[in-house]
Amino acid sequence: MLILALVVILIGSMIVLPMMTYTMSVLRANQTTSGRNVKVEAVKGGLRAALFDPTKLYKACVGTGATTAHQLNMPPGLGIETQCTTTSFKQQVELPSDQRFALTTTQVGSNATIPPPYVAEPERPELDGTMSPLWCTSMVNANVGAKVPCGKPYPMNGDADPLRWQADDDPQSGGGKIFTPYLPPVANSYAFAGGFAMPMSTCRVYFPGRYIDDVVITGSAPVYFASGVYYFEKSVYLSGDATVVVGSGSAVGCVDSDAEAVGDAINAPLDAYSNGVGGTWVFGANGRLVINNAVASSGTGVSLQFNRRLVAATDTAAIMNEVSIMSVTGVISGTDTVGLDVPGQLNVPETLVYVSETSQVDAQSNFYRASNLVSTAAAPTPCPPPPAAVTAACPIIDINLTTAATVNVKIPGYVSVPQGSMSLVLAPGANVNKSISFGGGLLAAQMSVPSVAPDYLQLGLLNPVVQYTFKIVTTTTGSGPKVTSVAQVQVNETGGYAVNSWVIQAVIS
Repeated sequence: MLILALVVILIGSMIVLPMMTYTMSVLRANQTTSGRNVKVEAVKGGLRAALFDPTKLYKACVGTGATTAHQLNMPPGLGIETQCTTTSFKQQVELPSDQRFALTTTQVGSNATIPPPYVAEPERPELDGTMSPLWCTSMVNANVGAKVPCGKPYPMNGDADPLRWQADDDPQSGGGKIFTPYLPPVANSYAFAGGFAMPMSTCRVYFPGRYIDDVVITGSAPVYFASGVYYFEKSVYLSGDATVVVGSGSAVGCVDSDAEAVGDAINAPLDAYSNGVGGTWVFGANGRLVINNAVASSGTGVSLQFNRRLVAATDTAAIMNEVSIMSVTGVISGTDTVGLDVPGQLNVPETLVYVSETSQVDAQSNFYRASNLVSTAAAPTPCPPPPAAVTAACPIIDINLTTAATVNVKIPGYVSVPQGSMSLVLAPGANVNKSISFGGGLLAAQMSVPSVAPDYLQLGLLNPVVQYTFKIVTTTTGSGPKVTSVAQVQVNETGGYAVNSWVIQAVIS
């Protein structure tokens, strides 16, 4: 029995020892594989974290180059680092010949206030005839290659024939045309002019709809207008430390999304909604935009930033994309809206509401009222802010800056107020700390701008980059397997994105 037991032990040892060796090898291999898998998931998380807020990613990476990277912030504890570089970009309009006119005035003699176009240097002949540096300070950059032009003004501005400009208008934006957009449909619901509070925040939000009372924003609490179409029959007044973002997009508002604004605003009406991205403000009756320094600033000053208005191509309102501000033109005649005719001075057809490509209807049928503000032969001058009464000669866009307090106005979409005026007034010394940009083109009866421009002034049509392709690289840090994620991602200014390619590589050392 003893001999038999020894034989069994010997045979068992010959089987068990190799099996133990095999098991240890498998465990070591699994440990290596498990560590690699953890790191693979970590670098995947790096891209997901970068794309969590595409608009912030756009702003963070927009200044990079092919070899100049920007380090992105990553959640702690993942053992990764992520950086982005730019591989390509796409402009809003590829060819200058495809651009609409940057500045059009419809009133007879209105060209008297417009400075002569830019005369290009031999190195930049394509800039010849573009907006004057007096109204486009980005043209005076000392670095010739860095000049940012503001498009070309309409050559027949202020023609003696008040009908002349209508020979070149078009309800669709096109090269060498005056863009005269249709009115977008607006919800037939009255909206609260005081806005709505957000929980656990000082932010106030507004929702698309009809506003028949003055909207006064002068405090330091940030304000967000959810994406969509707004119709105002009285003033939108900004002063003091008003900080306003209109619609979702590259300019970040005080809420994370339109959905959050609609879902979480305290006591918001049941019909509160948002639509598309960005915002369009329509002014009718006595509606106008007023920005001034009448209310003292505590330090931050006034900031108004629109995000570019876009809806899906399948939406009937897509033809009005890119419009930030417009007015209801014409005059009311009973139940109809007819064109405005001031003989020998101003002629503007009524604006129709777009229903379909073959159907447009009278503004009153969609609860719009033609603007009462009509440009006169005299140069536009500021009007008192609300609650003061409005006169017919008041500018529809009235910017009156009397102090050195900071003012930042950025309106990237089109502005169409062809029977009203636009007035920009600066008191002596008030040009400092001012940034005024109307970058989508302007159409007005006439415009008034001071000879001493704000520090930064752009009146015209910029051709911005609206889509970048970023290379986003995430790598693991520390010891062990080196895992790298490389993704090519297209990111729009408005926050949309698409992942073109995504490769993950692991190197076991």
